[in-house]
Amino acid sequence: MLSAMSPDQRSSLFREVNDRIYDLLEAADPDLPGEFLCECGQDCGERVELLPAAFAGLRETGRDVRSPACHGSRLAVGVPALG
Repeated sequence: MLSAMSPDQRSSLFREVNDRIYDLLEAADPDLPGEFLCECGQDCGERVELLPAAFAGLRETGRDVRSPACHGSRLAVGVPALG
C-alpha cells in the first residue's frame, strides 16, 4: 500500500501518525521518548527517537521529523535513528 503512494502522500500520512504518537506520549508521560517515523516521504523506513518536547519544537518551527540517515536531512533536535 505504501509503495503505491506518492512521496507527498507518504509524508502526510507519517506526519499524521507522528502527531498521534505525540498526543499519546504527552498524555501518558511527557518525559518518555517516543519513536517517530521519518517524514522524508521516501520509502526509507527510518525511525527517530525524540522526547515529546523536541517533537513539539520541530512542529512549532514548521519542520518535519527526518532521520539523520536520509540524504540531505538536517535534524535540529533528537538522537540518531533507531536501528
